Amino acid sequence: MHRSVTLLLLAWVMGVVTATAQESIDYRTELSAHTSSGTFAPHYMSANRYGTIANGSGAYLRAGAFIDMDSTRLFSYAAGIDLMGNYETASPVRKWKDGAFTTELIRPQVFRLQQLYVDFKYRAVFLSMGMREKAHENPITDQHLSSGNFVLSGNTRPTPQVQVGFHRFVDIPLTQGWVQIKGDIAYGKFLGDDYLRDHYGYYSSFITTNVYYHYKSLYFRSNPSQPFVFTLGIEDGVQFGGDIDTYRDGKLVSSTIAPITVKSFLQAFLPSAGDETAATGDQLFVYGNHVGAIDMAAEYTFADRSQLRAYTQWIYEDGSGMAKQNGMDGLWGISYHTHRRSVLSDILIEYIGLNNQSGSIPWQPTDRPGTPVSTEVSGGDDYYNNFLFNGWQQGGFGLGTPMSPSIMYNTDGYMRYLNTRVRGVHLALQGYMNNDWQYRIMASFREAWGTPFIPAREDKHQGAMLIECTYTPMKLNGWRFCGSIAVDAGNLTGDNVGIMFSISKSGTLFNFKKNDKR
Repeated sequence: MHRSVTLLLLAWVMGVVTATAQESIDYRTELSAHTSSGTFAPHYMSANRYGTIANGSGAYLRAGAFIDMDSTRLFSYAAGIDLMGNYETASPVRKWKDGAFTTELIRPQVFRLQQLYVDFKYRAVFLSMGMREKAHENPITDQHLSSGNFVLSGNTRPTPQVQVGFHRFVDIPLTQGWVQIKGDIAYGKFLGDDYLRDHYGYYSSFITTNVYYHYKSLYFRSNPSQPFVFTLGIEDGVQFGGDIDTYRDGKLVSSTIAPITVKSFLQAFLPSAGDETAATGDQLFVYGNHVGAIDMAAEYTFADRSQLRAYTQWIYEDGSGMAKQNGMDGLWGISYHTHRRSVLSDILIEYIGLNNQSGSIPWQPTDRPGTPVSTEVSGGDDYYNNFLFNGWQQGGFGLGTPMSPSIMYNTDGYMRYLNTRVRGVHLALQGYMNNDWQYRIMASFREAWGTPFIPAREDKHQGAMLIECTYTPMKLNGWRFCGSIAVDAGNLTGDNVGIMFSISKSGTLFNFKKNDKR
């Protein structure tokens, strides 16, 4: 079914590209190679790159064709197809097979469809269908410099989805431009079932496949023409549905298929308890696994156009988090952007807190039928983990901040996050040596203590650093050369040193006569 849908969408994209192109069809190609001393790539070599780099050494070749949307037109559209060939070293996975544990070496898939989408816009309203790298559209976090958005960071491959909403902030009527609104709603289905089947240990715990996806966001912003701008919003991601197989001591003990109906999509949109067809936990609590954040940002623009910005994301997975009973948990950042090509053009520092989790103990009277204790205790939020799903992830990569190590790093076949109680800091610098040469430096330190339910036996810590240099020669239009070195040190994901080089070329495939009608 997935293949037929992909082929249908591919034919649609090509039809749009060849028959109705507005002005030009652009191309982008990239060749990248990396090597490192570890089983997995160093943190900053892998994080927030849309799932393109995972294991210690490898190379990939990407090629795509795109039509960019013209935001000045009343009606416009965009389309794109992005293909990727990939080869990486294998990673070990421990599995239970034929009555004994064995270690298998698993390689990532060689070929993938990284992006395939068609977007339409009328005035400020858009419709998007397919898979598209779009984490940079979040109004709170900076995709290039941030440690990562708590809900959707751009750390995984794009999720196939249908999305509608405002493609930009628009004025709210009767406010005379002093209050603007932006929001969107999306439904889709997660990729990565093959990854889960290949990496699951088949001895204990569970594996959940065939999972559906929902996302929504709503933001308000003050008048952007003023020096001071304030943004307030909320975003919410949901996993729902799923086929759950549970194993104990290497034996399959239960299989559950969650039915998907129209009501399922409504329950994911409006958080409520599941009906009698849902899993027991979804009936007692809220249907699906919700991961969300309340977002705020304050920005001041100086006379020279430089900007000072402070922002935060308050992470939540239930009512205790939404009521901010989880202390300082969240993303807290401050950045300064000069908007000039200077030696130091951007600086950003963030604090990441995931260690409070509303306390360590959760308790509901329904946990123990017949108990005389009626008090409820909210705690043990266990961010990114859930009792029905294999973590807030897709294809092994975490959908949220990569500062919390995802299931990709589990070589024992366990398909849940092992360290959800994390605290750390992240620093990013960016600047230009001249018009052709640009650099980026990122560094972080984090500590981890396991999960509220499975504490780590010892405190874990991890330092990481990236030094990246990019050469974009003005005399060679469309060419870009990039080299970087990354270093990890610590006992959370291990010591690691890696280097990476990439060459990319972009330009125009075809030009079309411009239509001046607006």
